[in-house]
Amino acid sequence: MKLKNLQSLLFVSILGMISILIPVFILDDLRTYDSPLFPMIRTGIEGISLYSLLFLISSGLIIKSFSDLSSWKIGLASMALFPLAAICEIIYEPTSHNLFPLEFIFYAIYSLPALLGAYLSEFITNKLLK
Repeated sequence: MKLKNLQSLLFVSILGMISILIPVFILDDLRTYDSPLFPMIRTGIEGISLYSLLFLISSGLIIKSFSDLSSWKIGLASMALFPLAAICEIIYEPTSHNLFPLEFIFYAIYSLPALLGAYLSEFITNKLLK
């Protein structure tokens, strides 16, 4: 894998995390959740909002515009840090994620907005270049 592609994957992973965390600071009515290591991540995931989804779509659109990564890699990478955070919490506190397989399915579902943004960027690029 090229270093440029690896940097793009890392960047989209960070953008995915930021997309979920920014609404925690913007929205005042979010209920805060307890978590062994990452309470802000849990609050962002449990209180996912339209802002988060729009930020994820924008992340996929921006990354696809400036890289040659495939769209599905962008979508999956946008949520890659969340299962890692969950695994860290499971190691730290084994009883903290009782339904972790369902949690990982939701992370896969939450990768769809970034995937949509990447495909939207690809569609726009193809229409403008032809």
